[in-house]
Amino acid sequence: MLTAAQEKQRHQLYAQTVASMSDQLATVTVPAALFAALGWGLDEMERTYAATPAKVRATVACRAGCAHCCSTAVDVQAHEVFFAAEFIQNNFTPADLSSVIERTAFHRSQRQGLGANARSQLNSPCPLLRDGRCSIYAGRPEACRAHHSNNAAACAAHATDPSIPIAKNYIPALRARMFAVMLGMDEALESAGYDDRSYDFGSALHEALTNSLCLVRWMRRQPAFPESCLTPPLE
Repeated sequence: MLTAAQEKQRHQLYAQTVASMSDQLATVTVPAALFAALGWGLDEMERTYAATPAKVRATVACRAGCAHCCSTAVDVQAHEVFFAAEFIQNNFTPADLSSVIERTAFHRSQRQGLGANARSQLNSPCPLLRDGRCSIYAGRPEACRAHHSNNAAACAAHATDPSIPIAKNYIPALRARMFAVMLGMDEALESAGYDDRSYDFGSALHEALTNSLCLVRWMRRQPAFPESCLTPPLE
C-alpha cells in the first residue's frame, strides 16, 4: 500500500520519463542515437533506485551472486533485446559471443510451442547467467532492474518450486518507483511507433544475435522478431 506522497511521486516519475524519452526519440534517425536514448532510460532506472529513501533500500535482500530470480521467464519488448544484444556485441569476445548464441539457441528450442503455464514451470537458468552472476548486468532488461525482494530465502524457495508465491516479498515503495520509469520508457517507445509486442527474452535475443535484419525492421517500426519469439498468451 502506497502513501499519498508515494503515489504522487510515482505519477511524476512516469510523466517525466515519458516526456524526456519522447523528446529524445523525436530526433532519432540512426541506431546509435536510439541506443543512446535507451541508455538514458535504463540509467534513469538506476538513478531512480539510488534516489529511493535509504530506509526503503535497506530492506532489499538482493545481493551480487544472488541469482534465485534468474531462472524465471523474462518478458521484454524489442528495445530491451536490442540493447542487450548491442552490449554483448560490444563487450564479449568472439568465443563468448558464440557461446551465448549456442545457449540462447538451446533456451529457444526448450520453449518452442509451449503455452504460458508450461513455460513458467521450466525454471531453467537464464542463458546469460555465468557463475551465479549476470554477464550483461549493465545491459540487462528492465524487469531484471525493477525486481527487488525483501526475503532471499523466499526467492530461493520459489526458484525450487515456482508455485510458491513471492509477490508478498516485493517492496511496494521501491517497486512503484522502478515500474513508473520502466513503463514510462515503454510508453514513449510505443507512442513513437516502435514494436510493443511482448517477447521471451532468450528466444528474441538469439534471433537478434543471428539475424541483422531484426534491427532494420525495428527501426522501420515493423515487428522486430518472428512470432515464435513471442510470449505465449495466458491460458
